[in-house]
Amino acid sequence: MRNDVRLSIDVRERKKRSILEEIIRFGRSNRQLGLYLFIYYWYAQHHEAVDFKRLWRFYNNIANHVVHENTVRKQLQLLQNKGLIEIRNNRIYPKVKDLEAVIDLFDFKRSKAGKRGALRRLKKALRLKLHPESVQVEIPKSLDYYVRKVLIIASKLVSEGKKWVALDLIVHTLLPIRETGILWLWRRDEFIYFEPKAKPSVHCVRFLGLAKALKNLGFEEGIMVDHIKGHKYVRDIIHKIFGKGNLSWPWGRSIFYGLKKYGLAEEGNNYIVEFFYKLGLLKLILSDYYGNVLAIYEKEWAGKPPEPLTNRAYYKTIAVGKQHVYEENEGGYFDRW
Repeated sequence: MRNDVRLSIDVRERKKRSILEEIIRFGRSNRQLGLYLFIYYWYAQHHEAVDFKRLWRFYNNIANHVVHENTVRKQLQLLQNKGLIEIRNNRIYPKVKDLEAVIDLFDFKRSKAGKRGALRRLKKALRLKLHPESVQVEIPKSLDYYVRKVLIIASKLVSEGKKWVALDLIVHTLLPIRETGILWLWRRDEFIYFEPKAKPSVHCVRFLGLAKALKNLGFEEGIMVDHIKGHKYVRDIIHKIFGKGNLSWPWGRSIFYGLKKYGLAEEGNNYIVEFFYKLGLLKLILSDYYGNVLAIYEKEWAGKPPEPLTNRAYYKTIAVGKQHVYEENEGGYFDRW
């Protein structure tokens, strides 16, 4: 069974500006280009077309004031006339994905040569969003050793019929989840988990490589809380792998932060999450920040329900797309790799 997470990437130093900040910078030099880049960016980030309202809000950002919606519609018409986008049902799709090729379709007061170089860098960053597996990343041998060791042990456990032990081991090493934390949901390349000792308590991360590895191991997307059934067995495994006494658990989840440091895992999206438990049925409703329901998941559950439903039947909160609100807290984890 092939289950290795693809870890071979040639990564350069992370750029000081985020991708979105770069797009805003371009947009303030040429609003039409900024609009096109945002359409491309949204598709690369979310694998779906962007809606008009979101584009209008972005355009207000680069214009530094609120514009009439017709102003944005006129710009979209020009982009459509240039063959760069397609509009279907008030949602906008990018058609041309070679950013260097589109530069001559826009007017700049400054050097086009400089813009081409910046667009080349932006193209590479966006390509990673669309095709994360297409670039090879080199990680330290020590980190690679532990990732492979975890996956080899997990594969062996699955072959022995110890599926939930294998999942719990992965949860506390290849995800940033504490010993007391619970992975609630796996959806596409995102993982939403509950941390009883943290505020905020629900977080979301993105890790495409892990999603592929779990599928190769035979797991399916959805509510994943069954892993707590294997937790008592994982304690010994974690201590054997890392051999650092009370620090074995922090070392375990530091693997995720190492992978994040080298670009293999990243921050997730923000969601509204509702947890329910009634008559042996767990339910999770996932909504976007505007309250639009994205998905509903259900799972039969025997016995005491997991946190945050142990002492209540309903819990509603925000899943935050950052592991630490205070980012300096991640330093200790990154420093290990």
